[in-house]
Amino acid sequence: MRAGLVYGKGGSDFYLDTHSVLGYGSIGWDGARFSVVDNRANHPVGVRWSGAVAYTTWLPGRSISPRTATACRPRRSGNTPGAAASTTLTTSSPGATTPTIPRRTGRTRTTPNQGPDPNNPYQTGPYPWTTPVGFYNGQVHTKTEFGWPGAQATYRTSNGANAWGLYDCAGNVWQWVYDWYDTNYYSVSPYRDPPGPDTGSPMPDGLPYRNMRGGSWYNGGVGDPGHAHVSNRDPAYYRAPDDPKTPYYHIGFRVARYAPALTVVSAASYSGVSVAPGSIATAFGSGLAGGAITVGDSTGAQLAAQVLASVSTQINFVMPVATALGQATVTVSNSGVTSSAGAVLVEAVAPGLFSANMDGRGVAAAVAVLVGSDGAQTLEPVFQCGTAAGSCVATPLTLGSTSGQLYLSLFGTGMRGFKREAGATIGGVPVGVAGPVAQSQYVGLDQVNLGPLPQSLAGRGEVPVVLTVDGKTANPVTVSLR
Repeated sequence: MRAGLVYGKGGSDFYLDTHSVLGYGSIGWDGARFSVVDNRANHPVGVRWSGAVAYTTWLPGRSISPRTATACRPRRSGNTPGAAASTTLTTSSPGATTPTIPRRTGRTRTTPNQGPDPNNPYQTGPYPWTTPVGFYNGQVHTKTEFGWPGAQATYRTSNGANAWGLYDCAGNVWQWVYDWYDTNYYSVSPYRDPPGPDTGSPMPDGLPYRNMRGGSWYNGGVGDPGHAHVSNRDPAYYRAPDDPKTPYYHIGFRVARYAPALTVVSAASYSGVSVAPGSIATAFGSGLAGGAITVGDSTGAQLAAQVLASVSTQINFVMPVATALGQATVTVSNSGVTSSAGAVLVEAVAPGLFSANMDGRGVAAAVAVLVGSDGAQTLEPVFQCGTAAGSCVATPLTLGSTSGQLYLSLFGTGMRGFKREAGATIGGVPVGVAGPVAQSQYVGLDQVNLGPLPQSLAGRGEVPVVLTVDGKTANPVTVSLR
């Protein structure tokens, strides 16, 4: 600490202005310890580029490249120069845009286009006020929950998600990025994954400056729409848009990291483009053992999912029953740190059938019941398995005679939400269908009963079983008939 400025040990670049030298700063210093002042924990400003780099380098448990794409566009960017920092600032990207206009959340001083909105509880009170992360999610918020300076007891926000389903991409503060500002860089850079210039264009004082993205509460009014987009960039010389002597009262930064790709499929079929609420799903990735799963649905709700089993590369879980239909994000975290994330479509019905080899193919994981003329029931084995994985093969079933009938019970998931009809064929021959229904013994498991199987199937050998639920066809499995 030197004259109210925070430096790295032995360093010459200071990290941030404390509240004593920057009245709008968030960090206080009493000579012994740091604190967040004036209830500004959700509204940090005043951090310099060196401070943002120092923080992201220090931040534990988030190992990624020191350069990544703009946080409001989920794509990777650039090579890893030198030793990788443990986390990173976002880097600028020529194609990064957001279709939403950011919500300005502070009183303006001199710009007539940016007057306060009396209906917005954050646009009254001490200047400047910025909204907490995720505030504009379309939900009703309360003053008791957020403590805004306005008098409103409740306030319903609009949904501020952009085209990629991301919130808070612009609007509160300009955001530091890793790159230098070079006026003409994008005229010569690669269109995809630009690595950033080696240095910046000299500003009026003759010095290069780092880059900022997106505009702040101070920008983006009716007469200044260009600053309302993440694609807008500005050298730090102008302090967006003030002179270099002005404090950093509307500049912050966003921490981004790579979340290794997570592939989410039906746990029964191991395939398909969608899963259903209440169904058993499987996520494939890396570092998944012992992870917790959160599902972010199309309404913005964050739902905890029940994990059934996990190993390093696979985790089985139950898609929460309350998950809204539409695109969802599945996130796996360990000790509160995201390890993987992926997207999946959630539909009312996404039928999948379990196979004996647990890969969604081959002989069905099914139960066959022969019902005699006297009502007596005899279980018939549908498959037999060796000791090796994937060794299950079909056991030929006897259809019985005129005095007995054979029924087949299939097990799957993603079917219980059907509304219209279910149909099935065995070896191309239509058979009766009862169900599907939720199987009461295991969470997420569904059961559908087929039969009686017609005598015309006798002697057909191994044949496909095809189930259709509300017009959606499950993965085919097989049975063998003697």
